[in-house]
Amino acid sequence: MYRFLYSCAFYLAIPFVLLRLVKRSIKEPDYRRDLGQRFGFFRSRRPGEVIWIHAVSAGETVAAAPLIKRLLIAGYPCLVTNMTPTGRERARVLLGDAVENCYAPYDIPDAINRFLSRNRPRLFITIDTELWPNMLAACERDGIPAAVINGRMAARSAEGYSRISVLTVPMMRSLDLIAAQTEPHAKRFIELGAESDKVKVTGSIKFDGQYSAGHEARLASARQLTTGRPVILGASTHEGEEEALLSVMDSLAAVVPDALLVLAPRHTHRTDHVARVCASMGYPARRFSEGVPVTADDSVLMLDVMGELESYFPIARVAYIGGSLVPVGGHNLLEAVRAGTAVIMGPHLDNVEDITQQFIDHGAMLIARDRKELKDEVIGLMRDEGRTRLLVAAASEVLERNRGSIERAEQLLIGLIAR
Repeated sequence: MYRFLYSCAFYLAIPFVLLRLVKRSIKEPDYRRDLGQRFGFFRSRRPGEVIWIHAVSAGETVAAAPLIKRLLIAGYPCLVTNMTPTGRERARVLLGDAVENCYAPYDIPDAINRFLSRNRPRLFITIDTELWPNMLAACERDGIPAAVINGRMAARSAEGYSRISVLTVPMMRSLDLIAAQTEPHAKRFIELGAESDKVKVTGSIKFDGQYSAGHEARLASARQLTTGRPVILGASTHEGEEEALLSVMDSLAAVVPDALLVLAPRHTHRTDHVARVCASMGYPARRFSEGVPVTADDSVLMLDVMGELESYFPIARVAYIGGSLVPVGGHNLLEAVRAGTAVIMGPHLDNVEDITQQFIDHGAMLIARDRKELKDEVIGLMRDEGRTRLLVAAASEVLERNRGSIERAEQLLIGLIAR
C-alpha cells in the first residue's frame, strides 16, 4: 500500500521532473537527449547475461570503474546506468565500448518493469546509497539479486530514511548484499532494517581508483600547456570557490612569482561565468579548449571540458578540492592523493566525511575553515616544499592502508552470481 502511494506521487511528479530536465538542458543540452531511456526504453545487446551497475553520477562512476573492469575481465558483460550526463561521460571515457550505457529508468513501475523485461539482468549493483523502492521491489519479484557496493549511510541520511520506515525497511530487507565502507555505516544499514548477515564491511572502493585509458598522453599535454610552472589546482569548484582561490594570487605572487592557478569547475556549463569572474578580478583565464600553452602573462588556466582533471593532479603542488568551502559537502580527494599532491579542503565534508577523517587524523591533509585560512594554507604549502612532502607522504600511507576493497567486493558479488 505504501509503495503504491509512493508510486502515485512519483507519477504525479513526472511533469515537474521533466520540466526540471528541460530547465537543466538550457545549460547542459545532454539532459534532453535519450529521454526515452529514463522510461525504460533501452534494450541490451545481451539480455539475460548482463550485470546491471547503477552509478548515479560522475563520482560514483569513477569509483565503480575499476570494479566494472574486473567483472569484465572475469567474463561478465556489464550494463552501466547513470542519472546525469556527466556520469555517462565518465562511463564513456573510463570504460568505452567495453560496457553498454544508458540513463537509469525512473522509479515508476512501468519504466522499471519495461527496463527489466528488456534487459533481464543477472545481478543489480547500486553504488554508494542510491536506493529506490520500486527498483528494488521489482528485482526481488523477478529473482534478481541486488547489492549495494561502497555502501554509505551518513547519520543525516539514516535519520531521513528512518522517517519513511514503511518504505525503507522493505528496501533494506530486499537487498542480498550490502558492502559497507565502515563499521558505523554498516551499523546504520542494520538499524534501518537490513539483515545483519548480509551486511559486510569492505572499505571504500574509491581507495582503489585507477587512471583512465590515455592518461599518459593527457598528462604529457598538461605538462606542455602549463610549461613547467608551479601549479595550484582548484578541483571541482563551485560558485564562490573560484573567487576564493583567485584572491590568493596577489599575495602568492610575492612568494612564488610564476605560480599558475588551474581552475576546474565541477560543472562545465559554468565556465563562461567563471571566465567572467576571472577577468573581473584581473586574471583573464586561458581556456584549455584553446589548446595553447600558457604564456608568462597568464596566471589562470581553466579546464573548460570534461575528462581532463585527473591529468592535472600529478603536476600540481597543491590541490584544493571543491564543494567544501561552500556547503555542498565536498568531493573526492583520492585522485589528488594518488597523484602525490598536497590536499586542502574546506569545512563542509558531509559527502566524504569518513574518508577525509582518516586523512585529518593522520595529519595527511589540511582544512581551511574560511577564505583567509585557505589563503594562508595555500601560500604556506607553496613556499614550504618540505611541509608539502610530509603531507603527501602521510596521505600515501593512508591510501595504501585502505587498498583492497574492490577485490573484497568482487569476491562477494561473484558469490551472489553463482548462487
